[in-house]
Amino acid sequence: MQLGASFSVGIDIDPKAVTSAQRNAALNNIGSEKMQVYLVPTTISCITDQSQCGDEEQSVAVIAKKYDIVIANILLNPLLDLADQIVDYAKPGGIVGISGILYEQLPKIEERYSQYLEGVSVSEMDGWVCLSGKKKADSRSN
Repeated sequence: MQLGASFSVGIDIDPKAVTSAQRNAALNNIGSEKMQVYLVPTTISCITDQSQCGDEEQSVAVIAKKYDIVIANILLNPLLDLADQIVDYAKPGGIVGISGILYEQLPKIEERYSQYLEGVSVSEMDGWVCLSGKKKADSRSN
């Protein structure tokens, strides 16, 4: 938000992470008109059949949208397992950033995401890396 985004949406499956993000937004004077954070369903049945979601219907609508920028900052195995879903949140041509990985884990991430991303770049800081690239226009992640 501090770099110029007019609006952002955050999603997580961990209620504590959602609460923390909301607190951080408030501490940085970022109101709900600029940033919204949602707890998303963790069962595939809720994603595919909204009638099973109960109070999570708004979250399902949010995760069904496509975004200009998608950032995933989690551990290696979830990044590998969830690659299809992570990339699917991005619009064709949207930017996808993958972080939370150690330098020695980079080859696995590059291999997994290369089918979805083009113009890939890697940045490194203190042994941690971030891979980013544009979602291919013809990428079908589902």
